Amino acid sequence: MSTTRPVDEGAEDATFGDRLRRARVAAGLSQEQLAERAGVSARGISDLERGVRGAPRPDILALLLDALRLPPAERAAMLAAVRRSRDRQPSSPAAAQGLVLASLPVPLTPLVGREREVAEVMERLGHPGVRLLTLTGPGGTGKTRLAIRVAEELQGDFADGVAFVGLAPITDPALVLPTVAQVLGVREGGDRPLAAQLADVLRKRDVLLVLDNVEHVVEAAAQIADLLAAIPRLRVLATSRVPLRLSAEHRLLVPPLSLPAPGASRSIEELVKAEAVSLFVDRAKAVRPDFTLTPANVDAVTAICARLDGLPLAIELAAARIGVLPPHALLSHLEQRLALLTGGPRDAPARQRTMGDTIAWSHDLLTSQDQTLFRRLAVFVGGFTLEAAEVVASGISACHVLDGISSLVESSLLRQDELAAGVPRFGMLETVREYGPEQLTASGESDAVHDRHASWFVAVAEQADPLLLRPDQETTLEHLETELSNLRAALDWLETTEKAEPAVRLAGALRWFWLIRGDYREGIDRLERALGLTGAEVTPPAAGARVLTGVGFLSAMRGNRNRAEAALTEALTLARIAGDAWETGWALHGLGIATGYAGDYLRPEKHYTAALGVFRELAVEEPAARPRVAAVLADMGWVASGRGEVELAEARLEEALTEARTLGFTWLVGLIMINLGQVAGQAGDDGRALACYREALVLAVAEGDRRLVAFAVQGVGRVALAQGQEVRAARLLGAVAALLERIGVPLEQLTHRLGKRGTATVHVAPGGATFAAAWEAGWALTLQEAVAEAEDVAAALAIDSPSSPDRRSSGWSGLSPREVEVLRLVAAGKTDAEIAEALFLSKRTVGTHLTNLLAKLDLANRTEAAAWAVRHGLA
Repeated sequence: MSTTRPVDEGAEDATFGDRLRRARVAAGLSQEQLAERAGVSARGISDLERGVRGAPRPDILALLLDALRLPPAERAAMLAAVRRSRDRQPSSPAAAQGLVLASLPVPLTPLVGREREVAEVMERLGHPGVRLLTLTGPGGTGKTRLAIRVAEELQGDFADGVAFVGLAPITDPALVLPTVAQVLGVREGGDRPLAAQLADVLRKRDVLLVLDNVEHVVEAAAQIADLLAAIPRLRVLATSRVPLRLSAEHRLLVPPLSLPAPGASRSIEELVKAEAVSLFVDRAKAVRPDFTLTPANVDAVTAICARLDGLPLAIELAAARIGVLPPHALLSHLEQRLALLTGGPRDAPARQRTMGDTIAWSHDLLTSQDQTLFRRLAVFVGGFTLEAAEVVASGISACHVLDGISSLVESSLLRQDELAAGVPRFGMLETVREYGPEQLTASGESDAVHDRHASWFVAVAEQADPLLLRPDQETTLEHLETELSNLRAALDWLETTEKAEPAVRLAGALRWFWLIRGDYREGIDRLERALGLTGAEVTPPAAGARVLTGVGFLSAMRGNRNRAEAALTEALTLARIAGDAWETGWALHGLGIATGYAGDYLRPEKHYTAALGVFRELAVEEPAARPRVAAVLADMGWVASGRGEVELAEARLEEALTEARTLGFTWLVGLIMINLGQVAGQAGDDGRALACYREALVLAVAEGDRRLVAFAVQGVGRVALAQGQEVRAARLLGAVAALLERIGVPLEQLTHRLGKRGTATVHVAPGGATFAAAWEAGWALTLQEAVAEAEDVAAALAIDSPSSPDRRSSGWSGLSPREVEVLRLVAAGKTDAEIAEALFLSKRTVGTHLTNLLAKLDLANRTEAAAWAVRHGLA
């Protein structure tokens, strides 16, 4: 690659670019400032100064001269330089040496975004060790458009220019070299091989060769390798949906366009910075010049871009429909993406006029066995593991499944992710995946493949079921979260095909998952639909008990007490018929909760007492029952507080808390701290109540339980209300009410836990309009904003408790000052890397401090450390 030659700026024959740069610098202008003043692009000025472009057009020249405000003599010299530049244009270095390069393709639409990728490609091609760089990625990601932009930027960096060779029209690999020769102006002649003739012409040239769409003639890769070996200065930028697999090859996966980050600002100004959204708006304006993002359509536009995986071609095809379908209507039609994404420009290649044709182009290049694997793997929604693929792709050897997945990854029809535990996971972009079921149906394999998929995920859920609502549930929850789309798809299939027995098993195995996530509506709907597939008389009693227990617990959470009691009573009967002690205990526990939420604090006692007996008996032989003992005790403490028996409530809750801390069951600790906060509030100890709610908030956020988060925020609001901070309390309570509505929990649960004064506040707002306005403002807060506000309110209240232990005897006096600093930052949610940066330490040193403080305080993990810090006033 050549470097820019120094110029003698005072020479009479200085080029136009030299003159332009000198005049701009003399005027004290940057390229951007001159561009703005002249009304032209800064990149165009850069190209003119570097000599990448020859003489400017007359209209552009006039604008530049006016913007520079040159004296007459300088203006004349500039015009003379233009004339000399035009005279020289026919004799470019390449032409003078017998090399004639075709001009680069001129895109008809602007490139939106891709600044990061353009810079990365240019940087990598500038590295001495990179002779061949292949841009890979699925069809429609814009590989060709990116390559053209890079070629435009690099024209001036290669002494003999850039040659663009489009290979899409040819199908015979033997025609690749003749096509390259044609673009380079090299005529085939004599007895010498064409490769040798090309090498002779290019051997001393400084050329960038862009080979576009290599995937369907990839067998010609060896010829490209021969050219690189014979021509030391040659560099090749290739675009291909599959790698060339050459030893000199470096690869760069072209990703989809950037999408708005989850939880990012919803302002139009911020959202339009996402490349996918910006492209949609740009292409929509081409159809409807008056189209613009508005508060009314911005959510639909961002959802469209996300639904289309950020694929540029898909977004362009969708935006072309905006003249007929406004954003919300367009979004609703995207359930069948490929049917909608048609009608591309007539001047586009045939394979890019519809999204289906683009995917078919890649699919048709696969071997028949890889095509079979592709359509079978398309049954997975949201990705899959290698183990799952081997089961679902039954009939294909395990060895070929691995080889086939590798081939599909290389063909850009699959992408590979890596889980935290180092387990590989694979998936398809949803736009690509939609092509698979069509092929699966056409093959006649659809039913069998869907059945295997459903069977696999029934087993996954049943393995997870007994591992939930336990101290070590986090890994299981993460696994189920990862597979949630597949679990839903399996349930959909079983319901559609009315396969009652596996549907009941799968839905029943997911009951605690829905409970912990706070997905009460979805859980009840799925469980009831599974029950509706078959009568109880043909449902195995144990399986029926699991589903009914799930219905009962979730219905209780939603305030449907009649359905909860009926389902749990039936579940108890089935559990006893099946002789299933676990399900018996669950049903009894659920009946206690359901009757307690009805405001009856006497009836629950008998159900809880019976459940406690069952779980204590189980715990003798099965340690897994110990968390259930603690959970039942915690709920018994809650109903005791409801009866006004504060001392009994506190005793039960403290016993449950001790057991939960011993087990390391942080989710249950959070629930118990909420109940202890309520008991402290009943006793008039707002300081202790606040400390309990703050700890509960930390734990609830860490566990991701939205219902617990809501109750912890509500607790802080209750204390603020008791302290006369009515407006602050109103904002928090409004946020809680909104959150409970979103997850399907009735407002009654909020008022139950607020106590008499809080209940009055919900219905008769003190302060009138001011309180109501604060409540409405709180209602509009996001979950994250509500949590942050609760933390701020709690910190501002800072109430001392007469029952709080003296900090000097609480254990943290044994920590070093540095360990205390680390603990404070852990409680603030900082990572080891962030703590290291804040304290000017290495990550390894931070890890050592964290290990030491956990050992000194007898804590198991960061979550417990954060809660401990809150409990002892360090956060």
